Amino acid sequence: MTVAECPRPTVREAPTPARYGIADRMRVTSGAGRLDLWIPLVTDTPYQRVLACELPSGAGWSVTREPEHGNQMAHLRLDEMTAPLDVEVRYDVERLQVTHELHESCVRPLGNPTPFAQHLAPERHVDISDATRALAASVVGNETNPLGQARRLFDYVTGAMQYDATRQSGTGSTQHAMACSVGNCNDIHALFISLARSAGIPARLVLGQALEPTTPGEEDCDICGYHCWAEFFATGLGWIPVDASCTCKFGTEGLFGTLEMNHVAWSVGRDLQLAPPQSGAPVLFFAGPYAELNGAPSPTIERHLNVSEG
Repeated sequence: MTVAECPRPTVREAPTPARYGIADRMRVTSGAGRLDLWIPLVTDTPYQRVLACELPSGAGWSVTREPEHGNQMAHLRLDEMTAPLDVEVRYDVERLQVTHELHESCVRPLGNPTPFAQHLAPERHVDISDATRALAASVVGNETNPLGQARRLFDYVTGAMQYDATRQSGTGSTQHAMACSVGNCNDIHALFISLARSAGIPARLVLGQALEPTTPGEEDCDICGYHCWAEFFATGLGWIPVDASCTCKFGTEGLFGTLEMNHVAWSVGRDLQLAPPQSGAPVLFFAGPYAELNGAPSPTIERHLNVSEG
């Protein structure tokens, strides 16, 4: 197969389209003073499209996009907050079935790494070190094709790691994953991203949700937590999704190059500078609202995330 004959990733309509209604309700309850609130927004990607979105409106609201990763968000600036603030964002989202035909003959060397500098560098809690480079080299072995290398790294991580959210690092830590071989989705993918980058393969984190609709006849209930997965870049194929966490947790096969249909993404990347920039430290993960009161991080945000299917 020549490069000219290589197929592109295929977007297929599922036999029964996976469509979700999402209600993201938030209440900011802390104190009085100047409030800044940032809310990650579900946007179109190769795997999902937003059919409808109802955003809050009025004075102080704007829709912004941070330049490093392109994450979109709603931002509110209130010069004086004097009472609890209730906010709701509603979506109709369709999940697309994306199939990557992963032919190693289609993959070319990365060439110029400069455009991928942020996806090859260490991050807070995601290490690129002598230890990760040595481990990546031993796992990759004599494989020279970047797609084959990524597959070996994925197989290593899913074989070495055990999913247990009660024994997570809380930060998505390479060191924790390498030392303990256990963690949640963030620890598992921190290890995959570290090893991929250590092997010269660009990789990045995607923060999202594994949506579980309410059982018919039951009352709506909150979706707790978040879910994350990773993507790596292969020249000739583009960004390829992998979900090592669901492979570890459920033994699900086939998650190298595709995602389960209930996965919806909020944001890409770690250590984010929001738009407009927050006063506090970079936001480690952006899968939910972040607020500052008088320039200081405000932890008192209640969130209720409900989903319906169809």
